[in-house]
Amino acid sequence: MNYETIVIGAGLAGMLAALVRAERGERVMMLAKGHGSTHWAAGCLDLLADADDPLGAINQLVQARPAHPYALAGVAALEQALARVRGVAEAAGYPLVGNAGRNLLMPTALGALRPTAFVPATMVNGEARQLGDGRPILIAGLHELRDFFPPLIAANLRAQGYAAEGVYLELPPVERSHDFNPVVMARLFERPAFRAEIGRQLATLVRKGGYARVGLPAVLGLYNAVEVVRELQALTGALIFEIPTLPTSVPGMRLFHAFEQALTKAGARIQIGGWVLRGEGSGSHLHAVFSEAASREQRHMARRWVLATGGIMGGGLRAEHTGVISETALGLPVRTPSGRSDWFQARFLDEAGHPVFRAGIAVDAQLRPLDAADQIVYTNVAVVGSALADCDPIREGCLEGIALATGFAAGQL
Repeated sequence: MNYETIVIGAGLAGMLAALVRAERGERVMMLAKGHGSTHWAAGCLDLLADADDPLGAINQLVQARPAHPYALAGVAALEQALARVRGVAEAAGYPLVGNAGRNLLMPTALGALRPTAFVPATMVNGEARQLGDGRPILIAGLHELRDFFPPLIAANLRAQGYAAEGVYLELPPVERSHDFNPVVMARLFERPAFRAEIGRQLATLVRKGGYARVGLPAVLGLYNAVEVVRELQALTGALIFEIPTLPTSVPGMRLFHAFEQALTKAGARIQIGGWVLRGEGSGSHLHAVFSEAASREQRHMARRWVLATGGIMGGGLRAEHTGVISETALGLPVRTPSGRSDWFQARFLDEAGHPVFRAGIAVDAQLRPLDAADQIVYTNVAVVGSALADCDPIREGCLEGIALATGFAAGQL
């Protein structure tokens, strides 16, 4: 089947681009080797970390750095993208709460506070300004859930002036005895009997300690997290909030499922497990790509393409020991530091960040890839998200912001 648009990649940028195209009536396929950054990020929407007012700071940034992805997409695209993604989440029963004009401060799995603009409704009761009301906070977890340590989280919150205590709950009877990862635990929280027993334990602790809020790992169900939080609040008499865990990210999976529902409703096809190996084009026009399939290569054809495979951290760019950074799907030119010796700063924790993480694909105002001479490589390809040059989305705290802004812009082009 020939498609009007094929989106390569299944992160937020790719999913939003695919959704906008599909809602315009196009035949769209989203083709990806695996799930994108949703499954390892916190499930929140970071716009710009080092700013009390992210939107105001972004307006200043686009004036100062015209090659930054925010400048290429435009602030209006970011605002429209935020409205659309919040609509997607709301329709799936998983609302996102926040404001582009003010960063929230949310507890992490280490008890630090990190800024982000929008959080799931299941997390919002843990916002630092609410925690600071002087009333005691309980952080609760389960020994069986790896990498979530309530006493450590509580101790670090206390060091910042919050009245917090950490405890471990007893695991309710279940049929398994090992491998309690976040996804397994989230499935257990879908069970009424499991929730009731957790609620009973928490209610006892809340009565004894007078806790006003209870923080739990972000595993309170895969599909009904808002209802689970409400149920636990009713059982305990305290406000419940989730704290993101280490990957796999259950909140990120919920957001992916929300987009999956929206894409299916819009008529888009989703093919996960299709590793794009190379493209086929003539002149400045890309005709087809080839993906890895069982014992053969599969050819996909489309009129237009969106590349949303991510940067170095996401596998869309590959750094070689020879000092070359390559784009893995279409072989597009990558703007990199001049030599491998220039990839890193002398100090690992240098405030400026490492230049290698600003490597990426240079594009024109319509997000079309450019070569070293600033000539368009493919006129029918748009590049979005972390694959773009001239930004360090992790250090700048804008991973989801640039994904949504550029994904939405590519969908509108």
